Amino acid sequence: MKRLLMSGVVVVLILSFVATFSLVGCKEEAAAAEEEEAAPAEVAEEEAPAEGVAVEDLVIGFIAMNQTMEWMTYALKSAQVAADEAGIEMIVYDAEDNAARQGSLMEDLVAQGVDAIITDPITVESLNPFMQEAEDAGILVATFDRRAEGAPYFAFIGCDDVYGGHLCAQYIADNIGGEGKVIEIVGQLGAGPTIDRGEGFYAELENYPDIEIVFSQTGEFMREKGLTVMEDAITTTGGEFDAVFSHNDSMMMGALQAMNDAGLDQSKIVTISYDGVPDVLRAIRDGNLDATVQYPVGMAGAIVKVVVDYLVNGTVPEKKDDKMNPWVITVDNLETGDFYDLM
Repeated sequence: MKRLLMSGVVVVLILSFVATFSLVGCKEEAAAAEEEEAAPAEVAEEEAPAEGVAVEDLVIGFIAMNQTMEWMTYALKSAQVAADEAGIEMIVYDAEDNAARQGSLMEDLVAQGVDAIITDPITVESLNPFMQEAEDAGILVATFDRRAEGAPYFAFIGCDDVYGGHLCAQYIADNIGGEGKVIEIVGQLGAGPTIDRGEGFYAELENYPDIEIVFSQTGEFMREKGLTVMEDAITTTGGEFDAVFSHNDSMMMGALQAMNDAGLDQSKIVTISYDGVPDVLRAIRDGNLDATVQYPVGMAGAIVKVVVDYLVNGTVPEKKDDKMNPWVITVDNLETGDFYDLM
């Protein structure tokens, strides 16, 4: 009898266990079904950011290597127009030609958690550690005007300055008959444009063994420095030279003043610089300068558009390094200058 009772108890326990297990299983199936129904909404919420960030929520930092150089003032306007057209906020900083300050400003933008940083490194390697910090923080970095070497960056838009240097040397050679003495006013040492313009210039001059560089010194891309460098050049050469090549327009404007102060006959001196800013276009128009090479100011606005397009739409540019072609501007084609309407 006890054995029978025990058997009955076991059967009851087994049936109870099966019923409990079945109930749990049904609850789990029901929960799984609910999760499946909820899944599409959850996926949609997670996938939305993959399409990009809402334009009105974007904040981009823009660090100009300086805001006093004439070309940069117009480049900054180009960038601001692009930002305004896109409807984004752009925080603008001035590095004041100080590499340490530029790095510090970059760290500040990283701390603010901006979506991207756009800048033109003062030298090709001066921002490398700060660009790495930005990447480690998940912040996109893009450069324009001046390239970075050995640093992580998303995109660069600049100018083919090697080709521009060739154009300057060729212009001088053509206008002094392939022989003569040339003064070179060099840009900021270590800067990408300085390196590239010099490379192209000297490569082209290899075709003209009778052209001699009699004076070469940096004017740091600044007008005042260009004036003092030209004064030194006139003293050193005794005013005996046939042409002047300046790595940018600002320094050339200072050089023209120095030559005028020294009483030199500038009609006998071939002059060419680089950038194509309004002051120089007016100087060409008035017969005080022979030529300049247009450095496209639109590169600043273009890099803003590339960054915004990526952040909003996920569009990756076809070229990581994109270089616009420069061209020579003389009195015969002033209207091709970027700033012709501002003359």
